[in-house]
Amino acid sequence: MGQRAGEIFAKIDIMGFWGIGLFSNDTACDIRDDYRQLIEDGVDDAEATRQIMAQYGPMFDDPDDGTSALLAFAVTQSKIGRLDPAVRDRALAVIDSGGDLALWTAENPKLVAKRKQVLAKARDQLTGPQPARKRLRRPSQPHCGLAAGDVLALDLPAGPVLLRVVRVRVHRKGETPVIEELDYSGAELPPPQTLERLGPKLKDWIGLMATDARFAALMDAKNVGWEQAGFRKVATIPEKAGDAEAPFPSSGITWHYLASRYRQR
Repeated sequence: MGQRAGEIFAKIDIMGFWGIGLFSNDTACDIRDDYRQLIEDGVDDAEATRQIMAQYGPMFDDPDDGTSALLAFAVTQSKIGRLDPAVRDRALAVIDSGGDLALWTAENPKLVAKRKQVLAKARDQLTGPQPARKRLRRPSQPHCGLAAGDVLALDLPAGPVLLRVVRVRVHRKGETPVIEELDYSGAELPPPQTLERLGPKLKDWIGLMATDARFAALMDAKNVGWEQAGFRKVATIPEKAGDAEAPFPSSGITWHYLASRYRQR
């Protein structure tokens, strides 16, 4: 984003907008993603529409946020060949009544002309020939190859760094392990009985996450996992009390970046 564009959007505080586009705000993206997820999971078209209306209905009626929310829903349906006539008619009525142009005029009149173009494009999408009904597939669910209690080692000149898998979170896009670094400093790998007694290394383990001893280990865009990043599985030890209920951390790091940070430490 250029400096001038940044200055313009810095003045806008409308529903998490970062641009004038139909999906340049948080709620529009949430509606699109939630609806597509329902279709990916095989939910019937009518039921998927009902669930989105139930979840976001109050927002569709909001005088400020309703235009963007409702158009996001209608256009998302249209693009995958599932435009519901009632949703279409409601969205067109909003556009024809001026939509959210009054709000944009009040917040930043310089962008009103471009916002008009966005609304006109949405209208064309909803009134033009509709695409064929598209089948949406669920995203692949790659397995991380780890289980609670697995211990990984990253070999470094001063000795191995040891990580324990606390739990594995299973979600619709795959598996994400929750990891903690073990409090160990030695030149050689310790025996299993020693591994079982090691606690977590609590202090600023790689200078990234302050006092949080646990983190989510993520595959990167190229699906580089722990083995490709240089970690090796060295043992599996018993789970500890509370592991299964451990909260999922708010912080995450890819295996490749994690390994590079340890090597630089």
